[in-house]
Parts: sequence; C-alpha cells; structure tokens
Amino acid sequence: MMGTNYRALLVSARAASQILLSKLTDGSDIAVSETILPEQIHESLARGTPDLIIIDVVSDLSAVVQVCTVLKASPATGFVPVLALARSPKSRLPAFEAGVDDFLLHHVRREEFLVRVRALLRLSAGRRQLAADQLAEEVKRREAIRSAFRRYISPQLADQILANPDLRDTVFGSTQTRTKAAIMFADMRGFTSLAEQLKPTEVVALLNEFFALLTNITFRYDGTVFSMAGDSLMVGFGVPVAQSDGALRAIRAAQQMLEEFAELAERWKARYGVETGLGIGINLGEVIAGNIGSPAYMNYTIIGDAVNVASRLGQRARAGEMLFSEAVKAALDEQGYDLEAMPLPALVLRGRTNPIDIFCVPSPMRVDFRVGAH
Repeated sequence: MMGTNYRALLVSARAASQILLSKLTDGSDIAVSETILPEQIHESLARGTPDLIIIDVVSDLSAVVQVCTVLKASPATGFVPVLALARSPKSRLPAFEAGVDDFLLHHVRREEFLVRVRALLRLSAGRRQLAADQLAEEVKRREAIRSAFRRYISPQLADQILANPDLRDTVFGSTQTRTKAAIMFADMRGFTSLAEQLKPTEVVALLNEFFALLTNITFRYDGTVFSMAGDSLMVGFGVPVAQSDGALRAIRAAQQMLEEFAELAERWKARYGVETGLGIGINLGEVIAGNIGSPAYMNYTIIGDAVNVASRLGQRARAGEMLFSEAVKAALDEQGYDLEAMPLPALVLRGRTNPIDIFCVPSPMRVDFRVGAH
C-alpha cells in the first residue's frame, strides 16, 4: 500500500481529534486532508470523494448516523469506508449498527491503526472493483440483448423492455400473458413463380430485400416482428408493450408497406422480369404471448384465435390489397380514423360458428395471382 497517498476526511468538532490523527498517520500513506462538522458532510462530498472517513464519537452517535446515511444514499460514496474513533468501547456495537465499517479506541497503537485502516482501504477497493465488474457485465449483457432484440423489435421498444423488470420477465422468462394486440400478416404474391424463374442466390437476395423493407416499416410504428416464414411476415402491435392505438399503427404500417413494396416490385420487374405483389391481413383481438418451444429451442411469439383470423385474412388478400376485420374497423372508428373501407362478404372459418365481417381498402394496384383468377 505504500507509495500511494490516501485522502482521509475527519468528522469532528474537537481539536484534540486532529492532534490524535496527526500522530496516528504521521509519516504514513494516509493523510487527513480536511476536518469538518457532521452537518458539513454534503458540502465536503461535493468537493470530492475521500478514500476514508474517520468519525470521532464523543457523546452520542448522531454524527455517525448522519454521515453514514448520507454516504449510503449515493452510489458514488456507498463504498467509502467509515472508521469510528471513541474513548469508550460502550458505543462499539451501536456504531456498527449505525453503519461504520470498523471501530477503534483513542488509545489504539499507531501500528494497529494503520493495519486496520489499510485493511479497510483494500476491502473498499475490492468492493469497488467488484461493483465495476458487475456493472460492466450488466452493460455488456444488456447491449447483447438489445442487439439481438433489435432484429425483430424497434430500438424504442427494446429499451422499454430492458428498463422494465416485469416486461423482461415476460419476454425472457417462462411467463405467458394474455393481452390485446393488432396482428398483421404480410404475404408476398407471385413468390412461387419468382422462385422458379430465378437462381437460388437471387431468390434469397430478393427475400432479404423484401423482409428488410417490411421490418423497417414495422419498426417505424413500434411493431414487433414475430415470424418470418417463406414469403410471409407476422407482426404484432401492442405486444409485448401495450399500445392503445395498436390497430391504427398496424393500418398505417400496412399502408406504408403496400406503397413502398409497389415501388420495389417495379424495380424487380424491370431487373428480373418477374411479377410480384403484397397482400396484407389485419385483425385485432386477444392473444397469448410468451416463450413457446422445447428446452432446446424457444421462441417468443403470440398465439390464439385472433392470430388465426389475421392469417386467413392475409391469405385471402390479393396483391396490393389490405383486408381487416370488424374489430379493427371498430377500433379505428373509436379513434375517428376513416379509411373509406369497402365491406366484403363475411369470412367463414372452419370450426367457427359465426362468420367474420371483413373490410378492404380499394387499390388500383390490386392483382389476383391465384390460379384461375380473372
């Protein structure tokens, strides 16, 4: 420890304490840089954090309590060791209860004083290093999670989840939650023909371009990408972070997707001579969100009847077309958002008693890629 100068702060109202500390620290690597009253602790710490605080216990422990309370209240000073000096051993246990790290009597030998102080400084340095290592590890872990998260969730939502312990437990743990969400399925039309005409490397490059476009738009509206399968994308709004305007976000994201993909499809047509389009289905309803899979592989996803309905709407939508359910329209009506949607014949799903009312936003770019369609 020699060769390093340690700054000690003395809390005392007695001149005798300063004389005592001078004798105990004379010629050592520990220097008392300042002597203050207990009520001056805030002001002193604002000027700089000492390596050690020594409190002279005279009659009561009010000074000890005051100083320890201030120190422990701030992460910047929480690891500063506190040594109490007293005339009598009577205050030893109460001093420890008040928060001191060590207790010595005024008549302590200089050698013992220096050994005990240096032990405190070593312990404090170890605690600081441990805390720094833990903080660095936590920052590294959070950044790794954030980087992984940003592959399928917007940076804003990722930060909200990482900052909220309950959301972290939901997303990373085994907890399943039941919540209301807007679910969107965006399916590429003409993909089979595209895959037959182009080389595999070209097909993969187009799919990457396709998913990059749709994912970026999803993130603009704080949506979550739950699945990329083949030529289809499943997106959720309002999960895992609740959004009162999830349906509206989904609609606006869908409008942007249709508009920007139409431009992309034109470039593909000019480059490869292929015809493609985008069909989108949106539903609003209750879903179960959670990690589903096996011990070897888990995937955070959403399931439920509302998801199945959205999938069917996505399958039914023609290229350049957006279909959505009555539940979505009702949510838009509540928010005063009029799409001038056109009602379509009700959708009948296998296993359901009642058909589902659906709506379509007319588009001059609609194309039907189904076999036999006119």
